[in-house]
Amino acid sequence: MKNIEKLNELFNIEPMKVDPTTGEILAISENIVQNKEMDQEDDYQLARQTMRKLLSKSESTLDDLLELSKNSEHPRTYEVAGQFIKTMSDVSKDLLLLQKQVKDLQKDDPVKIGTQNNMVFNGSTADLFKMLKNGPSEDNIIDQ
Repeated sequence: MKNIEKLNELFNIEPMKVDPTTGEILAISENIVQNKEMDQEDDYQLARQTMRKLLSKSESTLDDLLELSKNSEHPRTYEVAGQFIKTMSDVSKDLLLLQKQVKDLQKDDPVKIGTQNNMVFNGSTADLFKMLKNGPSEDNIIDQ
């Protein structure tokens, strides 16, 4: 544990949160999790605003397209209007799907790293070189 604390100080990072009962690492850093949540929220807001703008602009375009279809009475204009209505419907469904996906992302648990077994060496590189130079001692031999 002392080696990890030294590394945290050396690299100027926050210590990892460890569950005292199981010894599992709960989250690497709360800042990373918060930044990830902020990015997700920003992306969600941007996607939502874009879809809503598309839908609002599509309404006036659809009105013009339907008026054109009535005036020309050409089958192709009706076909295009029908395809445009389907596209608007798909964007509406995508907007609802986006909300569902955001809710699913918010349900994610913090990152958990399980117990690590079969570790060959647990320490810093300085400790490793010291051990190699001086040979094995009682402090750095792992019971198997």
